Amino acid sequence: MNLFIIDDDPFQHFIMERMLTLHLTNPVDQVTHSDNADEILKFMEVNSDNTDRLPDIIFLDLNMPIMNGWDFLERYKIIQRKITKSIQIYIISSSIDSRDVLRLKKYRSVKDYVLKPVTRPALEKIFETGAANGSHGISKQ
Repeated sequence: MNLFIIDDDPFQHFIMERMLTLHLTNPVDQVTHSDNADEILKFMEVNSDNTDRLPDIIFLDLNMPIMNGWDFLERYKIIQRKITKSIQIYIISSSIDSRDVLRLKKYRSVKDYVLKPVTRPALEKIFETGAANGSHGISKQ
């Protein structure tokens, strides 16, 4: 399983990777961190037919400089037609604005909205609902 974490806060990258390491029963094959959503979109477009290089899951922050999560989602809708892999996007945000949640409903690729900091129960929900295709469940320690 390949994961992309797109967030402008390096501390959030650390937290997510640590949570995944502590709580997944099987390790993730690759975690790619980026604070630049535009670079990730370009990478995905170039590799649109190479499913091994594309992520299975993207954890996306909404509030970032340069290109925010909303801009990413709009551009992703355009390139998504070219991508040969189903990619699930989970919004990871500190915003508690209910308008954000409503606005996200128009994006089919967005599977859920998770508040920061990400908790073990939030990861359990993501990985037990099929996002990991049954192979990377959460440990029950």
